[in-house]
Amino acid sequence: MEYDVDRWDTDDYDYSVLNNKNPRDVEMAREYCDEHEFYYKEHTCEPTWEDNGDLDKYIIELHENQKKRDAFVKKRNKKRNHTPKKFKRKDR
Repeated sequence: MEYDVDRWDTDDYDYSVLNNKNPRDVEMAREYCDEHEFYYKEHTCEPTWEDNGDLDKYIIELHENQKKRDAFVKKRNKKRNHTPKKFKRKDR
């Protein structure tokens, strides 16, 4: 018995690595970090990129308290002209 594989779900998916030459990839990496920072209030997250532009890893930094973290985030966002995406906490 043979089955036809539906290719509609695999053809539309992009399997490439995030690259900083693509504005949407940079936005997606930043959104991931914004979401991480939303859920972990004393963490900051920064994507790091390889020399060829591919995403290398996310650097997570732990701060002593939320006040110091907020000061760091305010300075970083002003420097990069970034407004974090607003997330809503999901009910469990």
